[in-house]
Amino acid sequence: METITFTQSNYTDNYNAFQLSLPLDLGIKINPDDEVVSFLKALEGVNLKKYLKKDERRGRKGYDNVLLLKAVLFARMIGQCHLRDLQSLCRYDIRFMYVMNEETPSFMTFERLMNDYLIDDIEHIFFDVVGNICHLMDVDKTVQFIDGTKIEANANKYPFVYKARILNARMRLFSKITHAIIEVNMESGFDFPYHHFYCAQEIGYIVQYLMELMVSEYIEPVYGRGRRKNDIQRWYDLFLEYYMKLDEYEYWLSVIGKDRNSCSKTDHDATMCATKMDYYCNTGLSRPCYNAQIAVSDGIIVNADLFQRPADAKTFIPFTERYRKFTGGYPIYPMADARYGSEDNYMYCLTHGMDLYMKYGMYAKKNESGFIKKKFNPYNWEKNNNGYKVCPGGLVFDCHIGDIYDESGEYLKIKQKMTSQESCEGCPYKEECCKRKNHRKVLIRDTVLDEFYAVVDKNLFIEFGKELRKQRSIQVEGAFGVIKQDMKFTRLTRGGVKNAKMEFLIVYLGYNLIKYHRYRLKIEKKRQKELLNFKVMYIKNEI
Repeated sequence: METITFTQSNYTDNYNAFQLSLPLDLGIKINPDDEVVSFLKALEGVNLKKYLKKDERRGRKGYDNVLLLKAVLFARMIGQCHLRDLQSLCRYDIRFMYVMNEETPSFMTFERLMNDYLIDDIEHIFFDVVGNICHLMDVDKTVQFIDGTKIEANANKYPFVYKARILNARMRLFSKITHAIIEVNMESGFDFPYHHFYCAQEIGYIVQYLMELMVSEYIEPVYGRGRRKNDIQRWYDLFLEYYMKLDEYEYWLSVIGKDRNSCSKTDHDATMCATKMDYYCNTGLSRPCYNAQIAVSDGIIVNADLFQRPADAKTFIPFTERYRKFTGGYPIYPMADARYGSEDNYMYCLTHGMDLYMKYGMYAKKNESGFIKKKFNPYNWEKNNNGYKVCPGGLVFDCHIGDIYDESGEYLKIKQKMTSQESCEGCPYKEECCKRKNHRKVLIRDTVLDEFYAVVDKNLFIEFGKELRKQRSIQVEGAFGVIKQDMKFTRLTRGGVKNAKMEFLIVYLGYNLIKYHRYRLKIEKKRQKELLNFKVMYIKNEI
């Protein structure tokens, strides 16, 4: 009888009671208080498909762009920013597996999503998501606290270009070109036109003419030690050098534009700004940055944008117009610090139905004891019944001698030049008060701006204005503190203003999602406490 031998392993001896089991729905394993639950509730009702439509094509359909965007936003919400980390999270983190329906895209998939879709549509996505969060949290967007900060760009901090340096160097180059043209006309009998200003194209015509002359006369260019140049070649090389340098100046001036004074060579959209690197030292260092502006209502960032100009005053109008473009309205109470208190901004608020609650430059300084003691400062002079300034010597500055017209801003500004009818000669305070040689002091008065200042003082003095001032430092400064310190977002990782704005808005969406998560937990905890109290009261009544 044949004996049969089994070579397979003995399952009875190697039995293991631990067995892998996965639920049909990964959501069962997720804690109801987890961030991903709040995240998905915040995006309910937001139609993201209209911004992430794919073009029809043959072959594989690829990953769902809506799921990819949700993964990117949730990663920012929990503090993950690197795409390679996001790739790993989609493979091993159960929350990302739940969001992505257990799909595992690579980091290049997320990169293509950002480059092909988010760069153009991130602003629409930002306002749609923020609008839904504001609806869930019942945010009052009529009150907005506005402030700005500098975010360092993804650029080298050493190679930069300043407009003033280029303009001065170009003026010196204009002088050299004029002398060279006069000299070549006298020496060679040419008739090249010369004046005070030149463009690179004009000098290029001279270079082209000299080159054609060298070709027609069979003049071979020579270079190197011991080889003598022809006079025509010498002038050709000189004007070619002028042309190349002038063309370089024009290029950098076009890159910088009219609204900026500098730019970085490694990121042309970034502007050199004074940054606070350390509290005790190294303050005021110039680095390539973007000016980040945000508006906060009830702790939620309802508007955010990046600007290339470093000054905050000139960003208020385009910043508010951007909010109107996406939401259809203006805030009623825009609250900002003294850097926004300009005549253009006050006039803009007045014409668009916004109340004046933005401080101005002298709002706090005018009440300082050290400044009040400066009796020769016209700001501290008293006014008579007619509203004219009266100097410490008793002279009334009621004589109008001319106007100053300023058309540099959004609105025309007219300033009056005022002086006294009597001369300052013989006044005991002349040496300390009047420094002019003609013994007559002139004051500059802006009646419109003075009226704006009076309205701002009145609005900020009441209890509502005091509360706005306190909340501004709490909400908007607190938002910047959380983003820079807790979320570690102090430097951009993408170059160019479009890429930087995309990254910037994604980070601020993550901040808003975290705020909503904490709000939801607070509401749930309050609801459970009320339910528990109700049960206790019910049991007591039954007993």
